Amino acid sequence: MEDDADELTVVPDVATMAAWDFYKGHHSQMRYMTSANMVFRDFDSLMKGLGLAFAEIAPEGPEELFPHWHKRREYLQNALNENLPMVAEYGMTRCVENFLSYVSEVLSDTLISKPSLLKSQEQVTYEEVLAHGSIDEFAAWAAERRISQLSFKGLEEIAGYIEKRLGLRIHGNDEHWKTLKRGVAIRNLVVHRRGIADERFARVVAGAKKNERYVFGLHDYLAVASSALRIVRDFDSKVAEKFSLTQIAKEQHSDWLR
Repeated sequence: MEDDADELTVVPDVATMAAWDFYKGHHSQMRYMTSANMVFRDFDSLMKGLGLAFAEIAPEGPEELFPHWHKRREYLQNALNENLPMVAEYGMTRCVENFLSYVSEVLSDTLISKPSLLKSQEQVTYEEVLAHGSIDEFAAWAAERRISQLSFKGLEEIAGYIEKRLGLRIHGNDEHWKTLKRGVAIRNLVVHRRGIADERFARVVAGAKKNERYVFGLHDYLAVASSALRIVRDFDSKVAEKFSLTQIAKEQHSDWLR
């Protein structure tokens, strides 16, 4: 797999609104995930700079001149290390939810743009039809209901529905898809079982043990985030082209693309 870090800030020149919402969410998550570490690095750099500046009068190191701030640095470093598992859980959960929201939004836009994709044997009542002022409003409602139903299903079922209805595979790389599915499994474990592995999770995820907390790190989150970005970028261009979805230029998002 390519270097995950290479993909963490890459966005296309044009994308659907659903994709831009995804990229913006990802950008915010990355800034949050790195903010504490960035502040600590600046603080650490300042302390090292003071050590060099006062080297002549403090030959044993700046600790003897600034004992409080050196103890503070040690405390902050320990706090960062202790909080890494929780930070990783937050990142993984938000990353997966951001991806699923993109799928929901772009699928809704596609179904609304082409209502014939909604055809099925599913029945609706007269009241449900008459509650809408136009066919477009009804199509939007039907699409939203279908998306809501899909949201309770697994990732493979959602992918199967997209391939059957839209004639498109949501992913073109099995390795990235496998990584994303693992991220979804971890997210579900964190949300529904507080990270304690059940028998099924322990069976499908290497290193997991039943009834024990599954611990993962930032590198796991970064791998899932990178795979999600690749999948969204590739699928978004295909679905936009096939169904003539409106695409917006990157320049219109310069307020947060820095």
